[in-house]
Amino acid sequence: MDHFETSIRERAYALWERDGRAPGRDEHYWRLAEQELAAQALPAVTEAPAAAEATAAKPVRKPSARKPAAAKIAAAKAVAEVAETVAKPAPRRRRATGAAETVTTH
Repeated sequence: MDHFETSIRERAYALWERDGRAPGRDEHYWRLAEQELAAQALPAVTEAPAAAEATAAKPVRKPSARKPAAAKIAAAKAVAEVAETVAKPAPRRRRATGAAETVTTH
């Protein structure tokens, strides 16, 4: 087994694990790994280094789910209420008034 085949095997395994170890997809991941490694090997020979960096495989991110406007407003109100509650100082305790209280002056 040569170095290129070992690299394909390792990359295919990594892709398979990343996708949740889907059963019965071994050929699919093998071909993906071959394509990725071939794409990495060819630009280094035919293109400039800056172009090779631009074609490097980047992970695909799913777009984040957007909240409806009403949900955003409700969340903002809830945050504002919590912030108001936290910002208020605790009520001061009153002194007991009575005969036991004496005032001393110096």
